[in-house]
Amino acid sequence: MSEHQQLYKMIQNRIQEGDGFLPFDRFMQAALYEPGLGYYESKTVFGEKGDFVTAPELGPWLSLGFADLLFWAWKELGEPAQWTLLEQGSGSGKLLASTLGMIAQFNMTQPTAVISVERSAQLRQRQIELFGASGFDVDVVSTLDAVEPRENIIVFSNELPDAFPVRCFAHSGGAFYERGVVATEAGFDWKNGEKIIDDGPEIADELIAGWQDGYVSEWNPGLKEWQEQLAAIVERGFIFTNDYGYSQQEYYREGRREGSLMAHIGQAASEDVLEDPGSRDITAHVDFTALVKAGRAVGLTPLLWMSQGGWLAQSPSVQAFVQSLAMQNDAASMHLMAHAKRVLMPYGMGEVFKILGQAKGVESARPDYLSQFDHLDHLQR
Repeated sequence: MSEHQQLYKMIQNRIQEGDGFLPFDRFMQAALYEPGLGYYESKTVFGEKGDFVTAPELGPWLSLGFADLLFWAWKELGEPAQWTLLEQGSGSGKLLASTLGMIAQFNMTQPTAVISVERSAQLRQRQIELFGASGFDVDVVSTLDAVEPRENIIVFSNELPDAFPVRCFAHSGGAFYERGVVATEAGFDWKNGEKIIDDGPEIADELIAGWQDGYVSEWNPGLKEWQEQLAAIVERGFIFTNDYGYSQQEYYREGRREGSLMAHIGQAASEDVLEDPGSRDITAHVDFTALVKAGRAVGLTPLLWMSQGGWLAQSPSVQAFVQSLAMQNDAASMHLMAHAKRVLMPYGMGEVFKILGQAKGVESARPDYLSQFDHLDHLQR
């Protein structure tokens, strides 16, 4: 029996154990993270041979932007001689390795501890090999629970909370009903639960008022726990989160009546998130309003929220690299510039991806160089 067949049978059994109904977050958890069987545990995920290409695979653009943020944050912390750099959801490890290479060129004290948090055993092994070959001393761990609380720490992530298992709902008759998965002869299918959800999403009443009956979407209960974990680790420091998503006003607008769930397989997007679990990535966009609210509740102060394109376009290191490529004007430079357009421009990743900055235990405002396109006020209306 293949790995996919084993996972399929396991999910079928869990549906049977749940009287024929499995909440979607449990399906997504198994499909992505079931040890030895889930998508992130059994496939080559990233790069040209994987199912999707993330920004770190498109050149140094993201690491340049993060390097500028880390340098700024380190200065805001008082230029400490000892500090920690942590990336969560490091995937292949390319972004962290590239960023470490970038900040080595800055006039700053290098981190005395570097931590990579990655839940996938397969990806942790790939990281260990990459960091070893690159000469970087990185402590690779599986969960945030393995990290002791510390001062002077900077945390960053790229495309992390979009992969947290989400709960799905149908809104009917003024109430929220859980959406889950059932088994049929043809495979897996959607079904609305019969009981009203008593721990549903916190969505502004004025948004709900505009929905048609039967409005379908999802919410991410893992955001709250994640922010609690980060607040417990970060006694003094900064957190930078880059991911695709919206303000709550945009996420739950009237016209977005089927949510944001999607799958990725074979370098293509698919709306069928239930087919052949373990074969495809499953994601949902991030509700940044909910993320900021969860952070505020545990003492994380939001500093900035803006598009990835706006962030990178204003980053000094990105600007300098663009200028150097323009002067070279060769095939390699043109190739990198083509990737830059994909990462920065609105028709690529530039608009749908957002960067959120948060702080704890340090009085700070956003970096001066990121003042032009900051839209944090959109999350706090």
